[in-house]
Amino acid sequence: MAALLRGLRAGRALRGLASVVAAPAATNPHCSGLRRGFHCAALRLQDESKSSKPSSSSSTTYHEHYQAHSAEQDTASASEGDSASDPVAEEAARANTSYQDQSGEQGEEYETEEQLQARILTAALEFVPQHGWSMEAIAAGAETLGLSSASTGMFYNGAGDLVLHFIAHCNSQLTDILAEQHKQIQLGQGETKKTADFLRDAVETRLRMYIPYIETWPQAMSMLLLPHNIPDSLKHLSTLVDDIWYYAGDRSTDMNWYTKRAALTGIFNTTELVMVQDSSPDFQDTWNFLDNRIQDVVNMATTAKQVQSTGETMVQGLMGAAVTLKNLTGMNQRR
Repeated sequence: MAALLRGLRAGRALRGLASVVAAPAATNPHCSGLRRGFHCAALRLQDESKSSKPSSSSSTTYHEHYQAHSAEQDTASASEGDSASDPVAEEAARANTSYQDQSGEQGEEYETEEQLQARILTAALEFVPQHGWSMEAIAAGAETLGLSSASTGMFYNGAGDLVLHFIAHCNSQLTDILAEQHKQIQLGQGETKKTADFLRDAVETRLRMYIPYIETWPQAMSMLLLPHNIPDSLKHLSTLVDDIWYYAGDRSTDMNWYTKRAALTGIFNTTELVMVQDSSPDFQDTWNFLDNRIQDVVNMATTAKQVQSTGETMVQGLMGAAVTLKNLTGMNQRR
């Protein structure tokens, strides 16, 4: 706008100059009129240049606004740099990865694949009496949890995973029972059992967990004998036997550690075979068989101790006879 005003004023000055030039020369033979016209035009141009200087305030105002905006940007960038260097501010700015379930409780971790598999297999145990130890039972268990039957593809070992999960679950239950009994004894609220009675009760408690699935348990036993299931089956069996002996008070570190566990493993396996064929009320024949096997182990241990004691007595007797013989012959006399 200021430039437009200056242009208009310059145009008026030029028009005045043109009017002076176009005037007749007779009015001023010495061209005094021409000089006056040039002088007037120069004065007007000077006035216009002076009047145009205050109009620069608008550009000055824009420059000040630009500097203020730049200063604000520098301050914002500096604050961002400080927050980036501050771990607390960085943690606060980080997105919240926690979640809330339907009850409104906040959780920090999501369910893993192993946990989901365990939930499905636990739910599938309800359908074992109907479908046996099969993928159909696993699919039915998944559907009760609101999952698709296609989730059975998570179990690469098939129904073998269901059997192994059940065995591990039973072993965990027995360990909890034995630990609670041991705690009650330490608190003086329970009586200490003899080793034979403790072993008998522990094995019976563990085998009774098969009763709800006894009709289909032979199928499970055959699946455990498959080559790819044998390592896990033996691992669960050794864990079971070791836990029973531990809570029975065994702390041996010699060969007895192995012999005791081997003997109890044989008792458990043979009693399990008798149980799946037992038709007596409450499996009474099975528990009688178990009593006899436990008593055999106790008798063997007693016999071994007697043999060891007899052997030590015989060795001591022979050593005493040798000393007596040396005394009679004079070999022990000092010379």
